[in-house]
Amino acid sequence: MTINDDLKEKLNALAFAVTDNFCYGCYRVVKGEKCPCCGSDDFMRHLDGVGVEYGTEWVIEHLIKEHCTPIDTEELFEELLNETCEMVKIGTLEYEPGYVLRNIDPVAFSCGVSDMLSDDEQYIEVDGQYYNVYDVENMIEELTQQPGTVD
Repeated sequence: MTINDDLKEKLNALAFAVTDNFCYGCYRVVKGEKCPCCGSDDFMRHLDGVGVEYGTEWVIEHLIKEHCTPIDTEELFEELLNETCEMVKIGTLEYEPGYVLRNIDPVAFSCGVSDMLSDDEQYIEVDGQYYNVYDVENMIEELTQQPGTVD
């Protein structure tokens, strides 16, 4: 998952807001900065109904997969070609450029999809699926505004 620093900071803050501290040694959710049983401050993150793990990356990935819709990368690239390139004429017939490239040269089409997705400012990859950064930012805003989400 490649994201810019500002967005990563917002996602980390959201991950902490929607999860609880979890003491693995006592195997319990902990309110506060130290476990009242063992005194540990080395907490895992607990996401109710999902699980427990160290770090926030797994929480961020879960939130994105749960609240955002993955994009159809090939369809998006074909639309981009159709909007930016002229129709392809063969004799008296005309074809959309995205359709032509996808069917005539699938390798070049795949390379174009990869080039399009390499723009870290527009797309986020999670487990092989791509999501629009704009959708992720909207998710952060919506979840941050829900009561009880942010302390």
